[in-house]
Amino acid sequence: MKGRGKNLPEQICSGAARVWLGIREWCGDAAYERYAKSQERRACAAVLLTRKQFYLEQLQKRYSRVSRCC
Repeated sequence: MKGRGKNLPEQICSGAARVWLGIREWCGDAAYERYAKSQERRACAAVLLTRKQFYLEQLQKRYSRVSRCC
């Protein structure tokens, strides 16, 4: 069983951290961390965007397309 050898407060903190990470992934808040890890793994020569640059690029991608909802 996972968490064996840990006391209850450590297990609670570990579980809460996993839940928080899941929430961040679901709402897109962890996108920059995923991007940075991906760039790191690829070891590409491209310059890593700052958090602000990444956010602005994502907004541009999202809202530059034609919306068909209305």
